[in-house]
Amino acid sequence: MEIKIVGKSGQISVGKAMAGIGFIMETLPGGDILLKHAIVVPVNERWLHEPAMKKKLARADEWMRNNPAKETDLEEVAARIETIS
Repeated sequence: MEIKIVGKSGQISVGKAMAGIGFIMETLPGGDILLKHAIVVPVNERWLHEPAMKKKLARADEWMRNNPAKETDLEEVAARIETIS
């Protein structure tokens, strides 16, 4: 346990190991402050973390594991396009 003193600027240093890490600051009754490690999700990316989308992404990951990438034969694709046209 360490004792930290609030500087004249109103800041407390938590050390370089914590640089760039997000925290939620909660002021408790009685004036204590609780810092909780947090991950910030941009509003426009919030939909990626909704249960229905997480399920779809998990299925896509499974499909990719079961269907590894392979080289496309462009001549074969062109031939199929010609037969459709």
